[in-house]
Amino acid sequence: MPFYIFKVSADNGLEYLDEEEKYKSAKEKVNKLRAAHVRSDETRYRMVFANSVGQGELLLSPTESSERIIGDD
Repeated sequence: MPFYIFKVSADNGLEYLDEEEKYKSAKEKVNKLRAAHVRSDETRYRMVFANSVGQGELLLSPTESSERIIGDD
């Protein structure tokens, strides 16, 4: 399974950028993207280990439960 690299915008929108077969090369690519990025906005770069781009998007997408505060019922 490859590592998929995504750009995550401030509104949690996902943009697929690239894929790498090896962890080390994927991590280096993400670190370069983060270093070159201007920090004026809330854009983030993430990588995920998944079977497909679709599964990677699903794993990185926020869910209702992830936005809840633990114990906030």
